[in-house]
Amino acid sequence: MSDDQVLLGQLETDILNYDAAAAVKTAQAIVASGMDIPSAIDCASAAIQQIGQRFQVGDIFLPELMLAGETMKQCMNTFTPHLSAKGSIKRKGKVVIGAVAGDIHDIGKNLVATMLSVNGFEVVDLGVGVQPLKLVDTALNENAQIIALSALMTTSMPYQRDTVALLEEMGLRDKFFVVVGGGPVTGEFAREIHADGWGTTAVSAVRVCERLLESAQRPPAVELVVEK
Repeated sequence: MSDDQVLLGQLETDILNYDAAAAVKTAQAIVASGMDIPSAIDCASAAIQQIGQRFQVGDIFLPELMLAGETMKQCMNTFTPHLSAKGSIKRKGKVVIGAVAGDIHDIGKNLVATMLSVNGFEVVDLGVGVQPLKLVDTALNENAQIIALSALMTTSMPYQRDTVALLEEMGLRDKFFVVVGGGPVTGEFAREIHADGWGTTAVSAVRVCERLLESAQRPPAVELVVEK
């Protein structure tokens, strides 16, 4: 096992144990090693997905979820200054992002928002529990190209569907690409609700958004853009 693999394994363990101090120490070691930071963030994101799944099935509860969120936040505070993108780079596009109505958990959403921002996207973060109409109105007012919808709980996933349906009802489906994600969200569900993109991690979400805007096609996408 390489030194990089050891560090990534330790980072995953630290996050799964909700040990913020240890996770920060490991994150600092990763930075010092010269490892590819997005790879480390992908590892951390996968650990958060595991925690989200544990929460979903009732193996852990809100206090543990909040500890995991704080651990992830501190890791990102360590990683973000070492990501390559700078504020002076040309913006790739604008994304309105939110955790949909019924969902009060912002761990994954915050991670995606950070990765989009450091990779050249302008991000309008609406926070958690966001109703479909607010997402659509904000995307219109901000002249965004993408609406990104996060859901950590199966009970909030219908609001992802409702947002796509609202765009169709308002005659705006050809104005915005819709990207969905979150622990319980599958590619099958994304296709079922006619989303344009689906990513399983924060890094893959960035790739999905890039591919949608680079395709030169207008919404909705001909087929679901997927990155894992």
